[in-house]
Amino acid sequence: MQPGKHKNSFSLKKIAIVVQRYGNEVNGGAEYHARILAEHLAGRYHVTILTTTALDYFGWPNHYAAGETVVNGLPVIRFATLHTISGHRRRKAYRAIFGRKKYFKILRRLGLFDFLNKKFDLSRVTQRDIDDFLFGQGPYCPELIDYIKNNADEYDVFIFFTYLYYPTVAGMPVVSAKALFIPTAHDEEVMFTKPYENIFAVPRFIMYNTESEQRLVERRFARYCKNTDVAGVGIDEFVLEQDYLPGEELRFDFPYFVYIGRIETNKGCAELIDYFNRFSEKHPAVKLVMIGKDFLGVEPSDNILLTGFIDEKDKYYLLKNSLGLILPSRYESLSLVTLEAMIQGKIVVVNGGCEVLKVHIDKSDAGFYYTDYPSFEQTLTKVIRLSEEERSRFASKAKQYVTDHYTWGEVLTKFDKAIDFITQPTL
Repeated sequence: MQPGKHKNSFSLKKIAIVVQRYGNEVNGGAEYHARILAEHLAGRYHVTILTTTALDYFGWPNHYAAGETVVNGLPVIRFATLHTISGHRRRKAYRAIFGRKKYFKILRRLGLFDFLNKKFDLSRVTQRDIDDFLFGQGPYCPELIDYIKNNADEYDVFIFFTYLYYPTVAGMPVVSAKALFIPTAHDEEVMFTKPYENIFAVPRFIMYNTESEQRLVERRFARYCKNTDVAGVGIDEFVLEQDYLPGEELRFDFPYFVYIGRIETNKGCAELIDYFNRFSEKHPAVKLVMIGKDFLGVEPSDNILLTGFIDEKDKYYLLKNSLGLILPSRYESLSLVTLEAMIQGKIVVVNGGCEVLKVHIDKSDAGFYYTDYPSFEQTLTKVIRLSEEERSRFASKAKQYVTDHYTWGEVLTKFDKAIDFITQPTL
């Protein structure tokens, strides 16, 4: 069933997918997840995407035109992002939310903080702190929230992506009885702050990406929705033409690992670059090719090459011809790029500090994880020295893991059940 073609048994239901950014050019795991899910659900329902005009999440500048458009055959309604608070208010709210007001450190050093905090509730977070934090976190798009309020009856189900951002925090309570929440949650400090303390109790249904994500939420939050399932996404193998060649600048004649994704500190890239430069001192012939938008300002070198944002064919060509994928992130709720590499039969080397990634490796027995530089060096050395027969065994296990656990048929069946549950009249 092609995206956009409706089955009669489902087509009367209208689904709105609310996500912070949307488009073929958007470089982000949750946003890509939202797009491929939307395109597959469109084979069963009437799907509309509600999003912002932002392309980048650093400041959420308006890039796309506001209003209605079409992306890959699906209707998309975009709303402008606004910037209404000063940098000073944003920083003040940040310090309040994380309990890092300037004078706290002095009081702790003097041994007075606990006494004074108990007496005067110094660390209390106000509603203004919460609002300013969320406005600063963004993307602040009040017209999107107004649209959800004014058109709540037009849709049978609202699917909200990602717990972190304003459209979910402000929009989901408006239509909580119709809300299906895909939180893309991972163990990070911000999730346990005041703005998000009740967010998991708001929706009618939560669809987690992994069992690890569900355990994290249900272990750490007192209140959460009990109507849940674990679906993830379906992963299809990308078939590259046998004789496909990218531009000459991407035809590398040396052994290399790839990193695919946003190049930023939160994704572990600074540590990866440090580790790989140290590794290169012993293995100068092996390079690291980093594919994606650079937010770190990385200086290309003999060891590390940057391609920028490239098209899918070029990306898969580089992946196919690599020694394997390295994913240094500690914060993942699923990691589509890991699964996409595995379905291509590639070895994946991940950060063992991320439970989700470690589970992929443990369950598949088709890759490796590291926890510090010595294990990073040991692991990459092991991958370099694998025989073709060993690589073939890893490839078979990697593909089998993905086909066993991440098929669209199973994923869509779970969403059908969740949508049916939400659209049943409540007693």
